[in-house]
Amino acid sequence: MVRYDKTPCEDARDAVPHGIIGAYIPTCDFAGQYTPEQCWGSTGYCWCVTSSGQKIPGTETPPGTGPVICSTQNGMIRPKTSCEIARDTAMKKVRLGVYVPTCDNDGQYKPEQCSGSTGYCWCVNSSGQKIPGTETSPGSASNC
Repeated sequence: MVRYDKTPCEDARDAVPHGIIGAYIPTCDFAGQYTPEQCWGSTGYCWCVTSSGQKIPGTETPPGTGPVICSTQNGMIRPKTSCEIARDTAMKKVRLGVYVPTCDNDGQYKPEQCSGSTGYCWCVNSSGQKIPGTETSPGSASNC
């Protein structure tokens, strides 16, 4: 079956003038619908969208962070976890030496957290709180 009419996603994608450097171009799936994850290539930001292409608040992920998770569960997008929110907040700070939490693929705190600027590492509980007495110096093995 051949389609002759364009979907809203295809219209939006095709409306971007060719040759415009840095323009955001929506991505559509094989059926012409918006893909759940949209990314702006020139900025590196990604976010989740509804089936109509509307950005879902709280899903924007800055460049250099893990992929945004736009899979649905019972039709709902998984909200960001406290680790992902803390990571994204730290990434927005423009200061040398700022600690950026590391999260696993499910958005939970990894048991071992490290400071990129000092090299020190420590263990955390599931809510990201440092466990006293677990700090190790750079190059030392941890037992998290």
